[in-house]
Amino acid sequence: MKNRTATLYWVQRLTRLRHSQKKQISPSNRRPLVGIAVDGASRYGRAVMAGAMQYIQAQRRWEIFSVMRRTFDVPPMPWPKCDGAIVAGVGSDLATRIKALSRFPVSCSSASLLLQYPYVVCLDDMAAGAMAAEHLIDCRLRSFAYYGGVGSPPNKRHRGFAEALAKKGYTCVGSPVDYQLDIPPLRDVPEYWAELIPWLHNLPKPVGILAHDDTYAHDLAAACQHADLGVPEHVAIIGVNNDHLHCVSAATPLSSVDPDFTRMGYGAARMLDRLLHGEKLSEAERHVFLPPVRVVRRQSTDLLAVDDPDVADALRYIREHACDPCSVDDVMRRVPTSRRQLQRLFKCKLGYSLSTEIARVQMEIAKQLLSQPEIKLAEISRRCGFANHPAFTRTFTRVVGMAPSAYRRSVAPPK
Repeated sequence: MKNRTATLYWVQRLTRLRHSQKKQISPSNRRPLVGIAVDGASRYGRAVMAGAMQYIQAQRRWEIFSVMRRTFDVPPMPWPKCDGAIVAGVGSDLATRIKALSRFPVSCSSASLLLQYPYVVCLDDMAAGAMAAEHLIDCRLRSFAYYGGVGSPPNKRHRGFAEALAKKGYTCVGSPVDYQLDIPPLRDVPEYWAELIPWLHNLPKPVGILAHDDTYAHDLAAACQHADLGVPEHVAIIGVNNDHLHCVSAATPLSSVDPDFTRMGYGAARMLDRLLHGEKLSEAERHVFLPPVRVVRRQSTDLLAVDDPDVADALRYIREHACDPCSVDDVMRRVPTSRRQLQRLFKCKLGYSLSTEIARVQMEIAKQLLSQPEIKLAEISRRCGFANHPAFTRTFTRVVGMAPSAYRRSVAPPK
C-alpha cells in the first residue's frame, strides 16, 4: 500500500508538470523542464543540489522537477521527458532511465562514465588520490596502502594515489578484500574482516592508508579498533568526500579529501544552461574533472612519523604556529637543541631545511584559503604570516609552482 501511494504521488506530480507546460503561450515561450535527482542522504548529493540551485535561482529560467532522497531504496518512480537533467548518487537503473529521457543529461559522478553519460562534471579522482598521497607523505610516513576497489586495473583514485607515491620512491599495497555494504543485522564482526584484519596486521607500521571514500574509511577505523591497532599511531587513515557525519562518528575522527561538491552542482547547471542555449561543447568542455580543494585533517592522520623527538617537536610547533608568523628562531626557542644540530637532523630525516618546512605549511594553508573566492589575496597574505603581498606571491609561486591567482582559477567552478 505504501509503495502504491508513493508511485501515485509521482504520477500526479508529473501530470501537473505536463499540464503546466501545455498552458504556455507557444513552444518558443516554454520554459525548459530540468530534472534533478540526487542522493539526499549523503553530503555529496545534498552539496550537488545546493550548488545547482545556487546557479538556477540566480537565472530563474527553468521549470524544476527534483528528487532528493535515496532513490535506490524506493520503488521505481516515473520520470518525465526533460530538456535537461542533473544526476548525482542515484542507482544505475534510474541513472540510465534519466539519460534516456533527457535531451541533455549531466552527471556529477565519475561512475556515470561507465553508463556513457555524454556530459559530466565530477571530481578528478586521480588528483584526489594524489592529494591524499601528498598528505600522508607530509605526515612522514613511509609505508602506504589502499583500501577499496579490489580488482585490476586499479580505479583512478587508487592509480592517482599509487602514481603520486611512486614519484617519491614509495609503493602502495592494495587490500585483498572490498568493503561490503549489506551486512546482516546484529552480527558482531563482518565476515570480510576475517581477511581485512590479518592484512592490516601484516602491513609495515606505521602505515598510511587511503580508503576509497569516507564510508570505507569509517569501516577501516572500526576494523582497526577491533584488531587493537592504534589510529593514527599504527594505521593513519584518510578518506575522500569529507562527509562530516561519517568522519566525526568514526572510532577515530577521520581526515578526508574535500572535493567541495557544490562546485560540481554549480558547474553542471552552468554546463546545462550553455547546452540549452544551443552551444556546441568540445570534448574537454563536455567532460569536466575538478580537482579537490584541500585535505581536512582530523585525528586519524594527526601524527608526525619521525623517530627523533627534537624533529617531531619542531614539526609539531611549525604545524601549529607557521602563520603566526613563524621563523627558524621561533622554532629554536621551543626545541632544546642547537640550531646547527636541528638543521642537520632536518636534512638527514626529511631531506630539507627548517625554513622549507615553514614555507610548505604556510602554503598548504594558503591553498585552503584560495579555494574560498570571497577572501582577497591581500587578506590571505596576512593570514599566512607575510608582511606584504609580493613576498607571499613569490613564496607561493616558488613552493607550489604557480601564482596564487592561477591556483585560485584552477580550483574554481567552471564558468
